[in-house]
Amino acid sequence: MSNRFATRIGLPSAEERPTDAFDLMAFHEPAIGSLARTKGSLFLLAQLTGGTTSLARAAREALDVIQRDYYYDLSAGVTVSLARALAGANRRLYHGRRRLGIPRRSGVSIVAVVIRAREAHAVKLGPASAVIVRDGRMYEIPPPPAVAEEDPRIRRRRVAATLGEALEVEPYTWQGALAADDRIALVSRHFAHTIGVDDLKRTLATMRPGQAVEHLQHLFAIRGGSGSDGLLVIEVTGLSATATTQHLEPVRPAEPFAGLPDQSPVPLADAIGRGLHRAGDAAESARSAFGRGVLTVLTWVLAFVPRRRPEYPRTIPRTAEREQGRRRRVGLAGMVVVAGILALGSTVAGLPAPRPTDAIPRASIARDAIAEAVDLVEIVEDRVDGADLVDRDPARAVELLADAHVAVARASSVGVDDGQLAPLRRRIDRGLDALYQVARVEAVDRVVDVEASLDDVDLVDMVAGSDGSLWILDAGRGRILRTDPADSSVTVIYRAGLALESGEIPGDPWLIATAATDVVVIDRQRTAWRIDLTERIPRRMPLAGAAEISSATTLIGALQHRPPLEIFTLYLVDGATGEIDRWAPRAVIPVTYPDPAEPFLLEEPDLDPREARDLRVDVNAWLLHADTVTRVDFGSPRDQADYSLDLPPDGDVRPDLDYRLLDGATVGDRDLLYVYDAANARIIAFQRADGAFVGQWMAPADGPAAGALDDVRGLAVTSVSDGPAAAYLLTAGGVVRLVLE
Repeated sequence: MSNRFATRIGLPSAEERPTDAFDLMAFHEPAIGSLARTKGSLFLLAQLTGGTTSLARAAREALDVIQRDYYYDLSAGVTVSLARALAGANRRLYHGRRRLGIPRRSGVSIVAVVIRAREAHAVKLGPASAVIVRDGRMYEIPPPPAVAEEDPRIRRRRVAATLGEALEVEPYTWQGALAADDRIALVSRHFAHTIGVDDLKRTLATMRPGQAVEHLQHLFAIRGGSGSDGLLVIEVTGLSATATTQHLEPVRPAEPFAGLPDQSPVPLADAIGRGLHRAGDAAESARSAFGRGVLTVLTWVLAFVPRRRPEYPRTIPRTAEREQGRRRRVGLAGMVVVAGILALGSTVAGLPAPRPTDAIPRASIARDAIAEAVDLVEIVEDRVDGADLVDRDPARAVELLADAHVAVARASSVGVDDGQLAPLRRRIDRGLDALYQVARVEAVDRVVDVEASLDDVDLVDMVAGSDGSLWILDAGRGRILRTDPADSSVTVIYRAGLALESGEIPGDPWLIATAATDVVVIDRQRTAWRIDLTERIPRRMPLAGAAEISSATTLIGALQHRPPLEIFTLYLVDGATGEIDRWAPRAVIPVTYPDPAEPFLLEEPDLDPREARDLRVDVNAWLLHADTVTRVDFGSPRDQADYSLDLPPDGDVRPDLDYRLLDGATVGDRDLLYVYDAANARIIAFQRADGAFVGQWMAPADGPAAGALDDVRGLAVTSVSDGPAAAYLLTAGGVVRLVLE
């Protein structure tokens, strides 16, 4: 096996690239041996979305910054240095967007690969990809990212989609070993989707880099490709070991005295020289003998000098050090315990304690407060002609119940146990519920238990299908689940990273909506999927402009288009700009959106759509905010002075509002809007026509149903022609059903 690798590179021809192609490729192979051994060869590709000349110029500066910072940083390994260089270029692009003239909807995706010795290191940010072909199989590096544990409703971005989108980014990294004849390609995702995965793999596996790039460029042009076409192909080849052809022989200098006579021409010079040499040797021998004699005499003298017997250590020094350290730690721990006991004692001693002389007044205050509360509650509950004070004089009843509530709080403040005051508080709450039209939910039916059926679930959103099924977005493992409340079944329809029957691999689900007979899912790679309610097979749905959807987007809705046609219109609230985009379908099945989205709002609303919590689309569009809703009639938003939701009547008791979820239903002949208020754990109903308050439902204070409305992540209310409506709530563990009586 060869222990050295060499690379061959293939780059696209500038003359054959489309005029609207702005992707950039760069590479650097050090010529210095030490730099090549420590940092390796660097290959870069920048995929530009919405490319312009100014964006290309900014991307070129970013590639130069990455190359310079990577080769300058010698404080860490290859992967860490490469990630730091990418983060530095991101900060430069983030702070200089206006200076560099970068359009707002444009993006720069970077993928960088370093080949050093027998290893490859890859760092990626955005959709641009790097693939490796080995033994006829193609793998993506880095592999598809793990499922994000992030609620799409929370506007928090841990991994940016483009360079310069956020101040701090976390790129995906990978490192692995290389083998001879491996082919690595840095490719734009748009380019790969246009030519197809199979053709890309076949070309890289069978052709040299230059031929492969030329063939793929022609194939891209034949299939009508335009725009992003970034491609850089690298072939890894093994070099044979250096063979020894001949043995090297040392070069000896010529004899300097060759040809001279053996004796000096000076008389007696040789004899005198030999005599001097012998005299020197004799002197050296005499000096050595004298030294040995002196050493021998000193040894004899020291042999008779008295010496102390050596004492060997009785303990091992290392053991003694460990024992000493243990005793030191035990002593410190004891001191800490003593200090804690002293501090606790001082704190307890400093707490205010009732004096014995205050016991009788405190008991008297508690007795008087309880008696006052009981009297006030009895006045409210007293029935005259079969009606209590709530029915006869609601204003007076509110005043008395408020005084009773204050009296109970006063009794609790002087030391009365809350358990003893609980019956009295329940009587007060019953009166307030009757005044404020609060219905307590007595029974909660868990119709679907997702936690018992699947592992590692993180349920974040739910929509209801027209056939009565419920579709759940599970961020735990990137799944779309279908549940049927009738039989409590749970089926996995969509799984991120798992190849479909068509061979396509979907990404992490991000947005979900339903209309007509389809469920629409948009994944984190900005790819739209359509799932038929009957076939239940994800199929890719063309959606023009999906790549430009902001990462801060959380709201999407769909409306059936011209019933009974099974096609629908898509609405999406852009989380970055606040614009509502509308995709109008063509009158064909299956549904496709080849045309770009159109702005839906004809004028700016008085409340910012970016602050909306939920979106509902029926005849009108409804944007739910923290304490009200914005109604949009055919693109014209209505002012809050013209239409808004009434404040609940119990504002003095529950002043805080935090509306999170919105749904609508028809109950009998009334069209209602249902809102989930997270601040008070309740469901509120309003008249759809004028936003008037209708009623509210809360969980009881104790019992099996207590806390049923504390953590609600999805809301779906069914329409009924007669009788109370049923609400399906998505919780952390599954779906529960409540009857809104």
